[in-house]
Amino acid sequence: MFKVGEIKNSHRRGTSAKKYRSIPQEELQVRPPEERTAPYFSVVPEQLEKDLRFSTLAPEDKGLFLLWCVIAWRRGGMVDNFPPGNAKAMGLTLEAWTSLQSRLTEASLLVVSTDGLNLLQPELREQYLQFLERGSSTLKD
Repeated sequence: MFKVGEIKNSHRRGTSAKKYRSIPQEELQVRPPEERTAPYFSVVPEQLEKDLRFSTLAPEDKGLFLLWCVIAWRRGGMVDNFPPGNAKAMGLTLEAWTSLQSRLTEASLLVVSTDGLNLLQPELREQYLQFLERGSSTLKD
């Protein structure tokens, strides 16, 4: 759904091209203080259409999920599991947000962190962390 895994580096080719690690689930759920907002994320339309989790949603849920992804990206690829704040950020009533959250978690598009404090979309969070890795390695080069 979201572009993760190997990210092409236009400055390096072949064996010198950097490859990025697959980030373990536990690491996806931790938000260290040095994280900052990354400027963009990539949605791959072809993957989105083929993703059964996304394609089974109602049309309005698809739009709300993509809106949630934008909000989550600005907050490091995950948001606090605080329904009143999430409802306000999404422009929904508390009841509408609670219902949407249950549909998205049921479809496995959203995951509640093991400590219950955050909501995340694993592929989006992984893309965010890979962006940070790429940025920090670029500074060292």
